[in-house]
Amino acid sequence: MEGMDNIVHIGREFYGEGVISFPSLQELFMGDFPSLQEWFSLNDREIFPLLSKLVIRKCPNLDSLPLFLSLKHLEMQSCRSILLNRMEELTLLSTLIIERFDDLSSLPEKLLRNNRLLTSLKIKSCPTLQLLGSGFRCLTSLKSLNIQWCEQLALLPEGFENLNALEYFEIIECNSIETLPDPIGGLISLQTLSIENCSKLSSISAGLQYLTALKHLTIMYCPNLAGLPDSLERLSSLLSLAIINCPLIECLPDGLQHVKTLQSLEIRNCQRIANLPEWLDSFASLRTLSISECPNMKSLPVAFHRLKKLQHLSIRDCTDLQRRCQRDGGEDWWKVSHVPYKYIFSSQQQ
Repeated sequence: MEGMDNIVHIGREFYGEGVISFPSLQELFMGDFPSLQEWFSLNDREIFPLLSKLVIRKCPNLDSLPLFLSLKHLEMQSCRSILLNRMEELTLLSTLIIERFDDLSSLPEKLLRNNRLLTSLKIKSCPTLQLLGSGFRCLTSLKSLNIQWCEQLALLPEGFENLNALEYFEIIECNSIETLPDPIGGLISLQTLSIENCSKLSSISAGLQYLTALKHLTIMYCPNLAGLPDSLERLSSLLSLAIINCPLIECLPDGLQHVKTLQSLEIRNCQRIANLPEWLDSFASLRTLSISECPNMKSLPVAFHRLKKLQHLSIRDCTDLQRRCQRDGGEDWWKVSHVPYKYIFSSQQQ
């Protein structure tokens, strides 16, 4: 159902005359009901007994709706927070998506406590959200957490370290967050961590080292982040690392030299990074390396030529480094010549 501008109430006439209303319906989409205020339930018959997925979008005045106890997937966009509070009695949710709630200051505690089967949670564009709530400690089945564009969110929730099943955590444009605290080390199943466009983030706890299941780490557009923790030698599963647009970072942390599993490394627009470490050949499994927009990087370490598994090398917008890696006369050509696939911005085709 979509685009019904003048409907204010949904009542008995919506359900028809059957003993059970909509007995087979499993998915329902409602969108763009700007005037809708109330969606009434019925006390004398069963409604939507098999409904497992409900999507409600652009219902800014809707205050009440029936409680669909069979729901497993709930998506709400551009609604009022009171509507989310009406969902507190649900217990079977596996997916919850909350987007564009302009008046939401905190997540309903009871909703989190009652949905211990939740595996995926996405919170997006909630500009007044300040607290995620201690109910997070109950989400022990949660595997995916995505938080985007929540400008006032400054802290991760209490009990965050209890998310033992969490495999994917992405936080984007949460510009009040200043640090990732120690509890992050409790995410023992985490495989992917992505931190993007967090303008006030200045530090990441040493607890990062305890993420022994972590495979993919991406840090992008964090202008106040001065560096990563040094003690990262326990990241024994790490496959890819990307550091992008972090102008204060000066070097790779020394602890990384003990990570033997790394296959992909990207460094982009990190203007203070002047050198790659001499222990670079410790990345014995490295297959892809991309360096771009790092104008102060002048040369490659001698250890570079010992990266025998390196298959793909990209160097872009690093003037001095590009010159040194040219085939004819480049001082560092001997270090990179063994790499099968090279993409180097220079006057000569590689």
